[in-house]
Amino acid sequence: MNTRIPDLGASRRHFVRNLLLSATILTGCGGTAYAQDANAAQAAAPGADQTGATALAADPAAADPAAAPEGEGIVVTGYRRSIEQSLTQKREANAFVDVITAEDIGKFPDKNVADALQRVPGVTISRDGGEGSRVSIRGLQSGLTLTLLNGNFLAGADSGDPQRSFNYVLLPSNFIASTEVYKSPEARLEEGGVGGTIVLNTRRPFDVKSGTGFLSVEGTYSDTTEKFEPQVAGQYSWKNEDETLGVLVGGVWQKRSNRELRGSTETWRWWSDRNANGVITPAVDVNGNPFENDDAISYWPGQGVTAQDGTRYSGYWAPQSVNAQVFDQKRERYGIQATVQARPMDNLTVTANYFRFGYKSDFTSNVLKIPEWGYGNFFTGATFDESGTIFQSANFQVPQAGCSLSRPPCTMETPQLAGTYSREKQTSQTFDTEVRYNTDRFDAVLKMGKTKATGGPSMRFSVAAKPRLTVAGAERNGNFLSGWDFSDGKLNMEFSPELQENIRNGIAQIDTGSTGSSFVNSELAQRYAQLDLTYRFDGFLNSVQVGGKWRDLSIHRETGRNDWYADPATLRRYQDTPQGAVARPEFFYDKPLGNIAGGFNASSFPGVNFENYLDYLNTTYGPSVRVEEKDFIYDLGERVFAGYAQLNFESGGFRGNVGLRVANTRQSGNTSDRLQYLNDYCTNGPGGPFDPNRPLGADGNCLVLPLSVRETIVNTRADQSKTYTDWLPSFNASYEITPDLIIRGAVAKVIARPSFADLGSQRSLTYRSPEYAFDRNQFGEFEGWSGSGGNAELNPFSAWQYDIGLEWYFQRGSVIGATLFRKDVSDFVVPLVLDVTREVAGEQVLIQPYSTVANGSNARSQGIELYAQHTLSFGLGAQVNFTYNDTSVADVSLDGQKVGSSALVGSAKTQINASVFYENDNLLLRASYNRRGEVVGGLASGLNEYTAPYEQIDLNASYALTDQLMLTASVINLTKSEESRHLGNDTDARFTYRNYFGRRAYVGLSYNF
Repeated sequence: MNTRIPDLGASRRHFVRNLLLSATILTGCGGTAYAQDANAAQAAAPGADQTGATALAADPAAADPAAAPEGEGIVVTGYRRSIEQSLTQKREANAFVDVITAEDIGKFPDKNVADALQRVPGVTISRDGGEGSRVSIRGLQSGLTLTLLNGNFLAGADSGDPQRSFNYVLLPSNFIASTEVYKSPEARLEEGGVGGTIVLNTRRPFDVKSGTGFLSVEGTYSDTTEKFEPQVAGQYSWKNEDETLGVLVGGVWQKRSNRELRGSTETWRWWSDRNANGVITPAVDVNGNPFENDDAISYWPGQGVTAQDGTRYSGYWAPQSVNAQVFDQKRERYGIQATVQARPMDNLTVTANYFRFGYKSDFTSNVLKIPEWGYGNFFTGATFDESGTIFQSANFQVPQAGCSLSRPPCTMETPQLAGTYSREKQTSQTFDTEVRYNTDRFDAVLKMGKTKATGGPSMRFSVAAKPRLTVAGAERNGNFLSGWDFSDGKLNMEFSPELQENIRNGIAQIDTGSTGSSFVNSELAQRYAQLDLTYRFDGFLNSVQVGGKWRDLSIHRETGRNDWYADPATLRRYQDTPQGAVARPEFFYDKPLGNIAGGFNASSFPGVNFENYLDYLNTTYGPSVRVEEKDFIYDLGERVFAGYAQLNFESGGFRGNVGLRVANTRQSGNTSDRLQYLNDYCTNGPGGPFDPNRPLGADGNCLVLPLSVRETIVNTRADQSKTYTDWLPSFNASYEITPDLIIRGAVAKVIARPSFADLGSQRSLTYRSPEYAFDRNQFGEFEGWSGSGGNAELNPFSAWQYDIGLEWYFQRGSVIGATLFRKDVSDFVVPLVLDVTREVAGEQVLIQPYSTVANGSNARSQGIELYAQHTLSFGLGAQVNFTYNDTSVADVSLDGQKVGSSALVGSAKTQINASVFYENDNLLLRASYNRRGEVVGGLASGLNEYTAPYEQIDLNASYALTDQLMLTASVINLTKSEESRHLGNDTDARFTYRNYFGRRAYVGLSYNF
């Protein structure tokens, strides 16, 4: 094997992390001493507006800490002002709310909204290309977090199935004035977030001074791409002197190259010899214990393996393929905001918003794969973990005596050079109108709008090649050694040193069976109308709010492929011809892919040159033909009528609200069942379909039958509908024990509807005939049915949640607090892979394996949030928070029968954030540390997948060159951290994934006027 490079970044990360935490503790201690010596206590916070933090965010001046009470002469600006303003809004809210505000127009505290949200206690994020993309709250998966733009659902499209969770990569942070994270609901807020609700507020022209705006230019550099690329953004707001008409427009454009370096495995299986009674050695964990649900374990359908030296291996875990991937993506994003406000009379304001977000993300992916193919002739041995049951490395080598005279010829098929090219685009548009009427005691707000998103590839193409030639009488190997090793937690691969040269010299063949095209496009749209009425009183009952909302959601998903036809008349695809197997030297890069800065190590990395490959296809066969599978789609509808009543109360230091929200949901849909019959694969030998002496094709594999002969596809449309009503009470209360000490409590019932894919995903089943299974046996194929499908009978997530917290505002802009929380979750959704019996084409058949989703029984998520914030008088400050989340394991049932148990998918046990900053009149320096604990994933091979703890440090700086011109700089992922995953909670030895998405630096100029 190649020499492994030690992780030099680990000690560096630990040093910087400890330095950050030490500085935070010292700052916090200094803040406590300062508070104890303070001459006067902070003035009591005024009573909360009946509409909570949202109203404060809409009018930043209402929560402006710069307007200090008498006796506090310090006036703060910049970042310190923004975090003090956020803290004021948190303090005055009735519910459990965390707020992030921009320090100035176009100056959100992080480059990405999700990155800023991860600094909030209890919030974790997932990343896409190093950028925050999905947000989870208090240890629950991102699909249980509801994101609203100005109080309404924001449609976001993805490459693939549409999702309820919003992809924050789409959203420019420049547009956001403030963000509110509601961890306890209020009846007036839209339902749908069991984890929590995030409200994103944009600026309006009546909220800012006329003639103000910003213009920024920025460049970004990544160590994985070694490119410097631009971003420009701007915003301008105007209103007339009487404030009866205002206009705000803004835009942002960004170009960015993204490179991710990934090591991974596919389908861990238990390998064992078999006899007439079946498996001889059943699967066990690292402690030698059998698994409770052995039926869910993925067993290799064949026998164990024997190495070249005669060593027999049986009774162990091994991956079916080990992969190294270089993922190169070109991203281009833009965002547009246009807002018009009119005030035709003093108590009537009309606001119209238009938002458009666009995201192009073309990519190429090159993968080196070492599948299980080499175990027959080339396997030289393996190493195990400490338990002796899990492969940690394997080596494959061409025997010294060779075996090219065998039939079929014994040539090294690894590494397989696989790759994908995709051109794709996502667009999200939102238009809404708000009419607000207010008097001294009565408010009425009417909102209407539509949000729509489309996304997916316009073309996606995959190809694979093998480094060998199998031309009769001229068989040659392009590679003589393949080896993988992840015993140190990072994938290492080694190949023959002449691999790249041999491929460029023509010793390669296209693997036509792994070459083709498929894509998924989706459209998500929602229309809505909402009416909110508020009447205010004098006395304990502060106000009454009632309202209703109608939402009509529609989802469309379709699939297809792009084909190049060698014979358009017969629709014969080019890869089904002998010419399709020819691997021209220009199809590959002339040098191995370089700059492998993390993720994995490889002695050489040949790659497919898709530009040359596609040029050849288009020149030889003409442009590709888009083939849509019109009968393989799903259309879902979800219509919701919701109404609420909320009572807001306040008396002295006691305030809060109690309410009830009722939501009636009608789900409807039209989906497809897809049945794929794999009739045969190889042209028969002289003795018939089970004769191993089959004729060879041009790619060195068996001579493949035409597509129309080897498979039959039957698509059947099916309708589905479901109606249910949820009654959702909520109660929030706060009490000022002293002017600086607040205790809060909340009780509520919350729901989150199942994901669109879980509801509408078509049942896609494949039948492998005996003839097909015989032809593909060496690849683990077996006779019978397998497949996947959604579950239209899924119940929505629901939970009763309880919160109690204590907050000590010991000094202006400073707090120490703790919150205890508990969620009793019912019907959480768990992905499953298991064997089931189902009716297919009128008969009961065994489907093994079958991937689906099911509701779990009751589960518990409970924990504590601890947080503190303080700034010293000379500008040094810190923010720190810690979240601990304990989740139970619950039974999972399908068709009324228990099929296993699982923790709450997406849950993380711990989360810690620490930021230290220094700010004076011109300079801001900020260092932020984030650590997320282990995250529970879905079931694969019968076991949960776990994402290992992840930590990252970011740096931000700005310097005011003039009153209006500012220089900014940032470093994201200073510590060059990598994300990794493993299978099972008994060990981390079943390696599944490791990804390095790079360290990124930004530098820019911002002009505010």
